[in-house]
Amino acid sequence: MGSSIAAAGNTVWVVMKATPEESKPVYVRRSNDGGFSWSDTLRVEPFDGKVSRFPSIAVSDPDMPLVQYMQFDSGYYGARQVVSHMMGSGFMAPVQVSAPFAPGDVCDCCPNQVMVDGDNVAALYRNAGSNVRVMWGGTSTDGGSSFPTGTVVDTTGWIFGQCPSSGPDGFIAGDSLYYVWMSGANTGTKVYLGKASLAGLGLGEQRFMHGGQPQITQQNFPRIAGAGDTLGVVWQQVKNSQTEILFSWSVAGIHGFGIPDTVNTDLAGVQKTPDIAYADGSFHLIWHEATTDQVRYRKASLTNVSSVPVENSIDAAALWPNPVVDVLHVSGGAWVRAIIHDQQGKVVRTDRITSGTLYVGDLAAGEYVLSLSDSRGRTIARKFNKR
Repeated sequence: MGSSIAAAGNTVWVVMKATPEESKPVYVRRSNDGGFSWSDTLRVEPFDGKVSRFPSIAVSDPDMPLVQYMQFDSGYYGARQVVSHMMGSGFMAPVQVSAPFAPGDVCDCCPNQVMVDGDNVAALYRNAGSNVRVMWGGTSTDGGSSFPTGTVVDTTGWIFGQCPSSGPDGFIAGDSLYYVWMSGANTGTKVYLGKASLAGLGLGEQRFMHGGQPQITQQNFPRIAGAGDTLGVVWQQVKNSQTEILFSWSVAGIHGFGIPDTVNTDLAGVQKTPDIAYADGSFHLIWHEATTDQVRYRKASLTNVSSVPVENSIDAAALWPNPVVDVLHVSGGAWVRAIIHDQQGKVVRTDRITSGTLYVGDLAAGEYVLSLSDSRGRTIARKFNKR
């Protein structure tokens, strides 16, 4: 766990932990000009004799950053998660997030993640009570002044006797929270994606990011970024002794992810600990390449292929991703009706297209033909494969 950065417009905040860890506090620094110049350090913690570690930062109002960090009593006892928010010229007293909700101590080597959107705040962390190493969350509707909600947001039930040193990541999208994490509860260490409501963290769907992988394939250190229903997730994956960075994306929320892409172009070496940001229709990805001791970067841009009018050509119809796992995107015309045939020509689905997407996650694996009709009665067919 290193420093953490967040920005709102040209205002940038960085949070860092000073050492020695047992006696030094958490500090922030501020830039008002996009990072060209920086203020002096400002202490986050009160002089309360507590020990801190692993801060993360989030900002919506440039003048009111929030910092989540792990807090201990002297001697590293009673590990818990707290959040402190800035008010005026200083930080307020930390507010308990994990207590009294999560049983026992929090996982004392796993980083956390705080998110903010206006007055709505979500704080994620891994708990460790009775060695149940699952993700918990707390929410606030008053800008972090109180956290009246705390609940489990990870249903895997992973029991593990050591600290996995891997935390959650997420972002707020309207009234929902999208988040990712690693769990070793099923088929080895795997990356999961979840969705929850901000109102009380009511759980929605949870799924593997890359399902069907054998136990020997190890996944870890996931990060997520996006806006609305546009999501991108990166993670580290080890298969056949080869460590690579994988990336998967969706423009239809949790159901729109297809087969992931490999981000790194060099197969030799060890690709580790990725991160991701999203802005203006593009995902920005970084990771550490251990053999060259470099940080590498790639950009993935979403493209709009639906601009060809149906009056000019219905041949512009495009389906993606292909092969598809759950959600099939349909572009290239003003389609109003879709009929799906199996390989024997039998109709297996008839749908109206209202958003340019079709959910096909309940179809059996195989090859299908999609017949599309527009409002003028013109029809075209396209093949797709369902995994």
